Amino acid sequence: MVSVKEPLCNSIDFVVTNPIKTDVKWSPTRADMLVALAVVLAGLVFATYTQHAWEDYWITFRISRNCATGHGLVYTPGERLQVFTSPLGVLLPAGLSWMTGNQSDELVLWLFRFLSIAALAAGVVLLFHMLRSLQKNRISTFLTLALVGLDAKTLDFSVNGMETGLLVFFLALTIHGFLLAGPSQVLRIGIGWAGLMWTRPDSFVYIAILGLGALLFLPLQPTGKARSEWGKILLTACLVCTVLYLPWFGWTWNYYGSPVSNTIVAKATNTTVPAFGNLLVDFLLFPAKLLAGDTSLIWTFLPAYAWYGGWHYSLCAAAGALGLTAALVWLIPLLHPQTRLLSLAFFLGNFFVTDVIRSYFPWYLPPAAVFGYLTLGLLFDQFLIFAAQLPRLGWARGWFRHLPKVLRVTAVMLAVGQAAVTVCVARQMQAQQQLIENGIRRSIGLWLRNHAQSQHDTVMTESLGYIGYFSGLKMFDFPGLSSKEMVETRKRLGPDKENQAFLELKPDWLILRPTEIKNEKFAQKKPLKEFYDWVRVFDASDKINAIRWLPGRNYLWLDQTFLVFHRKPVASPKPDN
Repeated sequence: MVSVKEPLCNSIDFVVTNPIKTDVKWSPTRADMLVALAVVLAGLVFATYTQHAWEDYWITFRISRNCATGHGLVYTPGERLQVFTSPLGVLLPAGLSWMTGNQSDELVLWLFRFLSIAALAAGVVLLFHMLRSLQKNRISTFLTLALVGLDAKTLDFSVNGMETGLLVFFLALTIHGFLLAGPSQVLRIGIGWAGLMWTRPDSFVYIAILGLGALLFLPLQPTGKARSEWGKILLTACLVCTVLYLPWFGWTWNYYGSPVSNTIVAKATNTTVPAFGNLLVDFLLFPAKLLAGDTSLIWTFLPAYAWYGGWHYSLCAAAGALGLTAALVWLIPLLHPQTRLLSLAFFLGNFFVTDVIRSYFPWYLPPAAVFGYLTLGLLFDQFLIFAAQLPRLGWARGWFRHLPKVLRVTAVMLAVGQAAVTVCVARQMQAQQQLIENGIRRSIGLWLRNHAQSQHDTVMTESLGYIGYFSGLKMFDFPGLSSKEMVETRKRLGPDKENQAFLELKPDWLILRPTEIKNEKFAQKKPLKEFYDWVRVFDASDKINAIRWLPGRNYLWLDQTFLVFHRKPVASPKPDN
């Protein structure tokens, strides 16, 4: 029995680590079905309403369709270039297209959506299994599942043709393996790691993060495995992962001449690779950067591309406060080891995005978001347990008497808020799909298909997905995801003159945003006017401005106008020396 005369730190430690009461009475099979059904329904409703298909899906699907029709796993037939990052993201649509006789692109997209939604639901169920073993209150589990399952980015990127649903499943399997012991623990971790690598090869970062967290925190449990035992588990899991992933690694090396995707090479061209010493300094300063708000952390819990504006400041403030909490609680020794492990994973995941990748692309954020939401859920459960024990500590006075009720109401408000944000994002993406993706980018691709002088016409643009797929033409995209020629030209010209690449490559068509012309990001104004004719404008500005309720409107403004240029029948000069 705890005495109120005991030191405060000992009392809190007892309450946090040795709860004596629980309200959890689960019916496992029925509960699993309800959780899975809820996630599936959320995904299907989101997909049906928005019809959203991400730009990058059509980059990958052009490769998938070429494979399904016998041209090889290539973007342009005859050019063995790895223009994708996710093996499963390209192979599954290829298999679905082949199985359906390559008759309907829309059917393949919907079948892939079903697979991705099912994977997301299975992943959330795995997390539910884990949470009902770690959390002592139903409201805590409800909150955690709501935050994960209703996250707008995770849901959107699980239905719009990206690989996020698969990624969440394998990440959940890995976390399940780390935090729940059992005879299949090594297999769960090893298969989860292999699945992550098959989904996104840069997942090795999260593999390393979780392994480090296990070695640091999990041996702290009174009945936990020793650090040496965890070392054996991790080594065996690495072996399982290697056996399952090595065939793909070897095949890509043989087929493409390198296991490294050309998309990585293109993005890294003319960029400075951070030195190890600089990364170490950045890591040491990262907590201060978190407090200053100069990281990816604030965007992890917000809608995709929220930095363009159009969202209420209160949402940004709440996301920042929750993110900062989740990122730093691993420093508190009183918390459960599992909570600290997931918090460290959230912290390091944001460091990876901020200081290593240095680009906050929204599809990089869902894994970190999962770590963050799980941290918040476990932390909330510990607060709720602590609040229930206040009478035993002699603190049940004043507003402290109402703390359990306040926490429960807060949980409901957070879950409702998460659902409300997702509804807003659904409206945003429905308009994005209708006005931008179908109304502009797809239309440009079809227009180019009809106006190209031959199938050998070349196109230069940054928006590779829809335009490249629906035109079917040879693409000189910037920065060169699908074009070895673009990468080589940019490398030769250097960062200061890479916007002259169009003068050397001489594409027949240039598709540019007005801002890209104004900033001379991809093409210089004077030679552009001298050697290219402006032939068409695709503009959705009036339609976007006519919509009365459109959360995140600024994101649509980014792509509301594209200009089409055609090369004049004259010889183009070489770039300046």
